[in-house]
Amino acid sequence: MTSLRPLAVFAACAFGLPLAQAQDSDDAKELDRIEVIGSPRPVPQLPGAIMRIDATTLRDGQRQVNLSEALQRVPGFTALDRSNYAQDLQIQTRGFGARSTFGIRGVRLVVDGIPSSGADGQGQAASFPLSSLDRIEILRGPLALRHGGAPGGAIIGTSRAPVNDAVDLDAWAADDGGWRANARIDGHNRDLRFRWRVQAGRFATDGFRPQSAARRQHANAFGEWLISDSDLVRVVYNGLHQPLSEDPLGLTRAAFDDDPHATDPVASRFDTRKTIDDHQLGIAWEHRSEGHHSRLSAYRSDRDVVQFLAVPTTAQVAAGSAGGVIDLGRSSTGIEWSHRFAGEHGALEFSVEASRLDEARRGYENFVGTQVGVRGRLRRDERNRADALEAAATGEWNLDGAWTLLAGLRGAWLRLDSRDRFLANGDDSGGREDSRVSWSVGAKWDVSVPATLYMHVGEHGETPTLNELAYRADGSAGFNRDLDPSRARSYEIGARWRSGSLDASLAAYRIDSRDEIVPALNRGGRASFANAGTTRRQGLELGVSAWFSKHWQASVAASWVDARFEDDFSFVVQGETRRVAAGNRMPGIPRADLFAELEWRSPEGRWTTALEARAVGRMVVDDRNTDAAAGNARFAWRLSGAFGGGWRAFLRVDNLFDRQAAGSVIVNEANGRFFEPSAGRSVTLGIGWRR
Repeated sequence: MTSLRPLAVFAACAFGLPLAQAQDSDDAKELDRIEVIGSPRPVPQLPGAIMRIDATTLRDGQRQVNLSEALQRVPGFTALDRSNYAQDLQIQTRGFGARSTFGIRGVRLVVDGIPSSGADGQGQAASFPLSSLDRIEILRGPLALRHGGAPGGAIIGTSRAPVNDAVDLDAWAADDGGWRANARIDGHNRDLRFRWRVQAGRFATDGFRPQSAARRQHANAFGEWLISDSDLVRVVYNGLHQPLSEDPLGLTRAAFDDDPHATDPVASRFDTRKTIDDHQLGIAWEHRSEGHHSRLSAYRSDRDVVQFLAVPTTAQVAAGSAGGVIDLGRSSTGIEWSHRFAGEHGALEFSVEASRLDEARRGYENFVGTQVGVRGRLRRDERNRADALEAAATGEWNLDGAWTLLAGLRGAWLRLDSRDRFLANGDDSGGREDSRVSWSVGAKWDVSVPATLYMHVGEHGETPTLNELAYRADGSAGFNRDLDPSRARSYEIGARWRSGSLDASLAAYRIDSRDEIVPALNRGGRASFANAGTTRRQGLELGVSAWFSKHWQASVAASWVDARFEDDFSFVVQGETRRVAAGNRMPGIPRADLFAELEWRSPEGRWTTALEARAVGRMVVDDRNTDAAAGNARFAWRLSGAFGGGWRAFLRVDNLFDRQAAGSVIVNEANGRFFEPSAGRSVTLGIGWRR
C-alpha cells in the first residue's frame, strides 16, 4: 500500500487537472518560470532546489575551460577541479557522484537538448561549450525526475537563438603555461526564420605538475528554422578533440606532504595519458499550439578513449589481466518524444525515451619487451550494449493561486549485455536486466509575492554503468555480476525569497539509500565497484545574492552534508577481506563547501572587479576512514573592463595567496595515492573583441 501512495497522489493531480485553455485576465498571477531542456516552454516555479547561471556569469572574467568555474556558485554542488584533464572534473551533489573516477556519475547532463549522459547514466562535463551557452540550469534532488532518473540532479545547458549578427573573438594566456583562443559567429536571415551560431576554441596547458600537460579543441554549432508560426526545427552539433591528456596520478600522504607539486615517478615511467574524441549530433522538432507543446528529438553521440595506465608489467602477464591500456569506444543513439498540455490551473506532460549504447572495450599490455608506456599484446576484447527505455508523466496543479502541487512518475527498463571475444583466459560474457520505478511528489506555498515555501519527497533507483560493471570488485577483468542497483528515498523542505535586490534560498534534506554503489578498488587509473548496504545523507544548503547598492553585490553558496554508512559491510580486494564499520563517513565528500563573492561595478557598467573565496571541508579518502585531506580555503581576484570599438579585457589571479592543498581525492586508491593536489597561484590575462 505504501508503494501506491505516490501513484494515488499523481492520479489526483493528473485527472483533476482542468485542461481548458487559459483566459487572459488582468488579475491573473504570473508564476516564476524557468526554461528546460533547451526548449522555450515555460513551466511554473518548481518546488525544489533550482539555480540558473546566465551567460555573463559564465564568461565575465572567467577562463571558460571547466564547468567547475560555474558550479562552485551553486549550493549543494561540489565541483572539484582535479587539475587533471585525463580524469575530467569530479562533480557531486549531495554526495552523489563522489565515487566516480571516470566521467560524471549520478547527475544527468543535457546540452541543447542532447543528453551528454549515456544510456547507462555516465556523462562527461567537457561536453559543455561554455563559450556558446547562454545559461545553465541546475536542479537538485527529487525535482530532477523530470529530466531522467539521476539521483543527484540535472545540469542543463542551453543556447538561445541569436537575434543579431555578431562576431565574438577572445583569448587568454596564463603564467602557468596555459592559453586559450575562441571564436563565435552568430547569424540569421532577414525575417529571423533561420538563426544560427558557430563556435570553435582551442585550449592548451603545460600543467603545474610533471606529466600533466593537455591539449583540447572544441567546436559547437546549431541552427534553428522556424518552419511556420507553430513549428520549429533545431539541429545541434558538439565536438571535442583532446589529443593529449597526461595523467600525473595521485600522491601518497608522504609524497604530498613533501612536495604537493610533485608527480609519482610511476606516471612518468609508464607515460600515463589519455586521448579523447567526442562528437554529438541532435535534431529536434517542436510544435506549439494554444495549450499544447509537442517535442520530438533524435540524437547520436560517439566517444573514443585510449588510456595508458600505470599497471606493473608483472600484474599484466597474470591470467585474467586486462592489460595496462584501455581502448574504449562508446556510441549512443536515442529518440525522445514529449507532449505537454497546459491549462488555466496547471499542466500535464508525458514523455518517452529509448536509447542504445554500444561499447567496444579492448585492453592491451602497456609494454613491448622492456619498453613500457607503449601498446603491446591484446589482453581483452569485448562488445557491450545497454538498451534503455523510459516513460514519464508529470503533473502540476495550482489549487487556489497560492498552493501548487506537483507529482511525477518515471518507469525505466535497462538491459546490459557483455560479449567476450578474447577467450584465451576464459569466457567472461554476462548480462542482466534491471527495471525501476521512480516517483516524486511536492508542494509549494506562495506565502507572499517574494516568499515561497516548498516540500518534496521522492524515490529513485540507480543501475550500474557499463564502466562500473567492467571489472569485478577484486579488480579482475570480467562482467561484475555481483553489483546490484541502488535505491534511495529523498526528503526535502525549503524556502525562497526573491525580490528586486535579494535572491535567497534555503533547503534541508535527508536521503536514505540501500545497496549504495561505491568504489571497491582504484589502481593505476582503473576502478572496480561493490555495494555498500545502507547509507544516509543529511544536509543544509544556503544561497544568497544581494545588491547593497547600484554598485555592490554579494553572493554566497554554502552547503553542509553529513554522509555516512549506516551498516557494516565488507568486500574482497586482492585476496583481502576489507570491512567497513557502520558510522564511517563516506569518502570523497567534503562536509562543508562555501563559495562567496563580493563584486563592484562602475557607474557606467564598463568596469567590474570581484573577490572570490572558496572553502572546502575535510574529505576522508577511503571507506575505512584511515586518512583525510584537510579542509582548505582559497581566494581569487578578477578585474574586467569594456572599451570602445567592442574591445574588452580581464585580469584574473587564482589561488591569490598560493595555498597548497589537495583539490580532490581518489577514493580507495590501492597504492595509497589518494591525494590530487590543486594548482598554485596563477595569473591570467585575457582580451576580447565583439562586433
